[in-house]
Amino acid sequence: MNAFFYPRLALSGMRRDRRIYAPYLAACVFMTAVVYDLAFLADSPVLYAVGSGVNGMGTSAIRLVMTLGKWVMAVFALLFFFYTNAFLIRRRKKELGLMSVLGMDRGALTSLLFWETAFSALVSLTAGLALGVLLTQLSARVLSHFARTELPTLPLLDLGAVRFCVLTDAFIFFLLLLNAWRQVRRASAVSLLRSDSLGERPPRSQWLLVLPGLGLLGGAYYLAVTITEPITAMLVFFVAVVMVILATFLLFIAGSVTLCRTLQGNDRFYYQKKNFVALSSLVYRMKRSGAGLAVICILSTMILVMLGSTAGLYFGAEDVVRTLSAEMSREIAAEARAEFYATYGSLFFLALVLSTVFLLASVLMLYYKQLSEGYEDAARFAVMQRVGMTKRDIRTSVNAQLRMVFLLPLLAAFVHLAFAQPMIWRILRLFGLQNLPLVLGVTACACAVFTVLYCAACRLTSNAYCRIVGEGV
Repeated sequence: MNAFFYPRLALSGMRRDRRIYAPYLAACVFMTAVVYDLAFLADSPVLYAVGSGVNGMGTSAIRLVMTLGKWVMAVFALLFFFYTNAFLIRRRKKELGLMSVLGMDRGALTSLLFWETAFSALVSLTAGLALGVLLTQLSARVLSHFARTELPTLPLLDLGAVRFCVLTDAFIFFLLLLNAWRQVRRASAVSLLRSDSLGERPPRSQWLLVLPGLGLLGGAYYLAVTITEPITAMLVFFVAVVMVILATFLLFIAGSVTLCRTLQGNDRFYYQKKNFVALSSLVYRMKRSGAGLAVICILSTMILVMLGSTAGLYFGAEDVVRTLSAEMSREIAAEARAEFYATYGSLFFLALVLSTVFLLASVLMLYYKQLSEGYEDAARFAVMQRVGMTKRDIRTSVNAQLRMVFLLPLLAAFVHLAFAQPMIWRILRLFGLQNLPLVLGVTACACAVFTVLYCAACRLTSNAYCRIVGEGV
């Protein structure tokens, strides 16, 4: 067999499924670029060389924050790549099963998967590094502006950051390849062929999971509202965060199913045409959708908390410095000012970067979720149309589903933020911030901007779903 057979087959498959692969590769490129950017800002010897504009007061704070961001971004890239790659594998299983029936053995399938992963890694690394080089020139200037430092002349490429980026991408794509091989080798040709049409059985109400979820959420909210000591609030904050994350998963996975089942028990509500179709479709695969919605809700909450708190610290730093200046000598006050802006400016910059990444991740998760459900629903809506359901009824049902799917994570994130705000304010007071109206104002602005971007993303992803369903009917 020609040595270039599998590479050509892999490329043709990726081109044919470009509706799925293009957003995936774009996300890989962007994630790689951000990893390189943060690694450059954390480790570049030029930025922190003695005598450079960044070196001096506040240097250690900037470097520490950028190093933290580098590792947070690498871990998030690993988790996010696994999530999106799982959708790709699920969509490819039917095609791989057909190839297996036509005579390709498991070794040939693993070779095909190897080349697909290799091409994805190559595009991610080369384009990501190229984009990262451009980003560093911009982000270094933004960081120096927020941190109030002078920027030295930057090199185009930093070998340490390139090495970190290459090792991170190689490790992630190697794990993705192993996971793909595992799934293909464990499945038979028949199961691969049928995987695209297999749906989840409608789950039953799960009060045994809903009640612990409500208990965890209520306990976390109680801690956030009742704790008044700032030091205690900082110590308990991470416990409350873990409780909220667990509760969010339990309530989105089990609570959403239980809610749908409860509504189905209300005959007057359920047997309306639009509600019947919408609820039947939602409950059919809510367990899988619930996990994705929970992740989107958690990412949205993280974005709002990060932006609100770091923006409050950054824009309120001058008030803190003025308060300290009255009690310090001029020299010490100047050092304090530099340290404050280096710390809070770099934190605000990192929050902007991570918020952008988390927002794009949420958009891509919504997009793949809509694609997956669109392919599953197209055949069902075609059957419903043949038995008398009009296209107008289908559109009404689709809109009802989309409103619930899109609004639920956003509303839950706002509720999480509202209950977390008292604890966040007490923690911010430990850093010397006393301007509560400022914190509430920047948090409200963050919520408004995020809502606009989130709704725009929902509109774009819902168009993909409607287009697929429309093709089916």
